[in-house]
Amino acid sequence: MRHPHRYNRRDFLKAVGIMGAGSLLAACGPTGAPPAPEAAPEAADSMATGEKYEGATLRMLTQAGGDYEPAFRAWAEDFTAETGAQVEFEFAPWESLMPKVQADLASGSPQFDLFCNDIEFQYTIWPELEPINDFLDASGYDMEGFFDPVYRYGEGIAGNTGVRYGLPVTCGVSVLFNRTDLIDTFPTTWSDYDALLAAHTDGSMYGLSFAGVPAQLVKLFLARFWASGDPLLTSDWQPLINGESGVAALTLLKEHGDKYAPPGLLAWDNPDAANAFLAGDVAVNEGWAGFILPSLDDPEKSTVVGNWGIAPYPEGGTGNFVQHNIVMMNTSENKEAAFELMAALSNPQRAKEGALEFGMTPARRSVFSDPDVVAAKPYMPDYGEVLARGRPFTPGVPQWLEMFIGLAEGASSALSDQATPQEALDRVAEGWLELLAQNPLDFEYNE
Repeated sequence: MRHPHRYNRRDFLKAVGIMGAGSLLAACGPTGAPPAPEAAPEAADSMATGEKYEGATLRMLTQAGGDYEPAFRAWAEDFTAETGAQVEFEFAPWESLMPKVQADLASGSPQFDLFCNDIEFQYTIWPELEPINDFLDASGYDMEGFFDPVYRYGEGIAGNTGVRYGLPVTCGVSVLFNRTDLIDTFPTTWSDYDALLAAHTDGSMYGLSFAGVPAQLVKLFLARFWASGDPLLTSDWQPLINGESGVAALTLLKEHGDKYAPPGLLAWDNPDAANAFLAGDVAVNEGWAGFILPSLDDPEKSTVVGNWGIAPYPEGGTGNFVQHNIVMMNTSENKEAAFELMAALSNPQRAKEGALEFGMTPARRSVFSDPDVVAAKPYMPDYGEVLARGRPFTPGVPQWLEMFIGLAEGASSALSDQATPQEALDRVAEGWLELLAQNPLDFEYNE
């Protein structure tokens, strides 16, 4: 899940490795057949026992501070005991993951066997990844019970239909947390949502909180835009973002921020928005669940213990669905062991354990209705319904990051009165066209 700090455009691009990475994009190319996989491994139990991989060391680059960091550490110890393979992690800030993985791939002697983070990173580095279809077939890995977006968008990067590179561990989408002691039935239309926010902006509290820094506005805009049913681009790569639906969505988001949110909202990041809800200062919080769920029923951190619920966006709206996938580099010298580690960190048992013991949001929908999980966390079925609606941002597109940043900047310029919604989105559309023209794609866009 992307939670970058505020950067100006050049610094942000530099931080995530896009500035100066043009040669990598050009060399990889966004189209063409995937690398030919090695011969399928012989069928074997995905959780081997004994010392099958004694002497092997697997190295993974992944995000620091995420909910799965402590889980990975614990589960890796079990994997070593079961297989003999040593596991070394490099946990790094989200902003540094792209330059780190690109530098490793460009070094001539890559050190990482595995990488775990947003699936969107795969859109850029997919030619360096090992397809895992044959490993899945040979091992009998359980692919049942995932959210539909995992199946629909987890394969076919850059138009390579049916090719899977990663196994998902966690997922996320923007959630509407609301005060159930104040709100009997959550609105299902935008007009009623507007009325609810207005009713609770009364001098003693505000209707709404959200993170207003640029990168966090994207999910909020998309929730309003996708309610229209429109995709971000046509099948032949023409932006729809600046059409009537886009302007209406950005105008609505601006009105909600201007009318119903506390002053200074545009300087808030996710913890600020979450804290406003925890303090009882707002009736609704829109944002990533990971910043607020662990504290909602903690009386030392929350004034709304037992008085909160989760609701979907009105009229079928949804923010961008994110999934953190584990992928294998095609330069790994221990591919069978690497796949077994991927399987060991993402199987159904670990998904349930991750939810119960580590507060993770699993990518498997089946966990959200598991009786043990529901007994411990009664909100999980509602959370699962919200997640099931999710759509990814520009699925399969290698230019995703610059497109994302452009939309973040456009939304911010409109909310800060530096441009009208139409002007802001026109600039976003122009930028997208330039990016796509620099590296044309020969597959159809599809959400």
